[in-house]
Amino acid sequence: MAFQFLDSSLLTISFIVALSFVVHYINSKHKSLKFLRGPPSLSWTFGNEYELARQTESGEIEDPWVQEYGLVFRFASFFGRETLFVSDPKALQHILHNSRYHYPKINGYRNDNHRIFGKSVVTVEGKAHQRQRKVLNHAFSISELKTFLPLFQRSTTRLIAKWQERYFLKDSNDTTTKALGLNSSEYEVIDILGWLFRFALDVIGQAAFEYNFGALDEDDNVLTQILRHMNDDSFGPGISKSFMFLRGLRRQFLVDPVFWNPFNPEVPFIWTKEDKRFNHWLSTVTKTAETIFQKKAESKIHDIDEGNKDILSVLVRSNSLEDPSKRLDDTEVLHQMGTIILGGHETIAITSSWLLYELSRHPEHQERVLKEIKQVKKHKADGESFTWSDYDSMTFSNACIKEALRLYPVIVNMFRYADCDDIIPLSDPIISASGERLTEIPVRKWQRIRVNVSNYHRLQSVWGPDADTWNPERHINDSLKKETTLGVFANLLSFSGGVRACIGWRFALMEMQTILTELVSVFEFSIDPNLDIFITAQGAAAPVVRGKEDEGIQMPLKVRPRQNSSLSWK
Repeated sequence: MAFQFLDSSLLTISFIVALSFVVHYINSKHKSLKFLRGPPSLSWTFGNEYELARQTESGEIEDPWVQEYGLVFRFASFFGRETLFVSDPKALQHILHNSRYHYPKINGYRNDNHRIFGKSVVTVEGKAHQRQRKVLNHAFSISELKTFLPLFQRSTTRLIAKWQERYFLKDSNDTTTKALGLNSSEYEVIDILGWLFRFALDVIGQAAFEYNFGALDEDDNVLTQILRHMNDDSFGPGISKSFMFLRGLRRQFLVDPVFWNPFNPEVPFIWTKEDKRFNHWLSTVTKTAETIFQKKAESKIHDIDEGNKDILSVLVRSNSLEDPSKRLDDTEVLHQMGTIILGGHETIAITSSWLLYELSRHPEHQERVLKEIKQVKKHKADGESFTWSDYDSMTFSNACIKEALRLYPVIVNMFRYADCDDIIPLSDPIISASGERLTEIPVRKWQRIRVNVSNYHRLQSVWGPDADTWNPERHINDSLKKETTLGVFANLLSFSGGVRACIGWRFALMEMQTILTELVSVFEFSIDPNLDIFITAQGAAAPVVRGKEDEGIQMPLKVRPRQNSSLSWK
């Protein structure tokens, strides 16, 4: 990819060259993993990073490494540095849970996130993270989340109506379907992911901010379109070495030069097309958040008291406090809102589309979910909605959600470093480069670590001998419980874990329960057996159709209304 400098002076180029020598010197002081096995480095400049970035399918490079070297090994990063690859359960528990803030996010990757999320709870560390998380905790309590359930149900009913109108409404002269308003005999191919992106954006707007994005009414919503193209040219076979060199160089800096231009502080550097996309997202979502925030602050500031715990009220109240230990400034509030908009709909849409994909591939499981839904409805009065307890009582349906989260974690890798010398324990011993059996790994301060979620989620020692395949039953079988537990839900790392666990995981779970129950009640899902869908390695682990990679992420499933559906079209 060609890169662009706003300031292309000789001074700028000289500055970057000088920095590369500084980087080489610093990195030469941090080689501490030579005692471990790992793949050979392909070059000093790129290490193994170039081949990792060029992979099309998630796990294409890392999975064979795990098979050869085990759950913990080293690989080469930019400019001669080494990274520790970890998917061992006890090691992950130590890094993410037991050590609390002693394994913060790597500066370079935090800077990448900064370009997308700004100064939000996702990017800040230490006391700033504690302060922001303490403020947001009030808005994500169980009692507050339960109030969103009717909204989830109304929104899903609206999605159903949209599908009925667009895909299944027949000729109005057809008396058979006139009463139903739909065609129940033929499948229509629907991009489930595209619709769920729009649905989830509307839900987070209403739930968090009492704001209507109107995404279900538009085919070309600005925010969802930006999101779907966020990682264009950032990964994949077409990525250039010049772009990778700049990516590697900037990840050595403590501060991202996009936000720090030593030659002209008023003008940020736009290094690449990726910067343009990321900056476009951050500026667009920040402007959207600013509009929402101002309306709330101007019209309801006097009505916001301690009893009002919706997300935006919590942010407005915090913004007005004088105590700096409890206050979020204007920028933090806006970036928090942008983070909630992105995180509150991307994960839900992608995971739900994978869930419906697997139920399409396993019709017997889809029918079992439907049977469970009907069983609960037997005890409900006509027109009575499901409650939180009803959703939680559906054992197999929840097992399917857990299995989708296990097989298709949206975030495949997390990046950390040790802020002090430490010893990381292992569940399964590994063989060192010298043939020694290791039960723990000593790491030095500043050691970089790549936490791999997908390989942990497919460990046979944790999930059974069929860990690579879809099997919801494993979450009903108590024999799978292990001493080493991770994450905040079902021993999974889909929502991360420890002090940096996803604050909105219960919100996401309840929304996915609603999507599954309401959609399967009304529609039957199937899939073209010749369709090959794989997990993209580009950004979030979203679905891509093989042979149609240029069309971007999508989930085309065959859908048709069920006969005599208990939820009729309105």
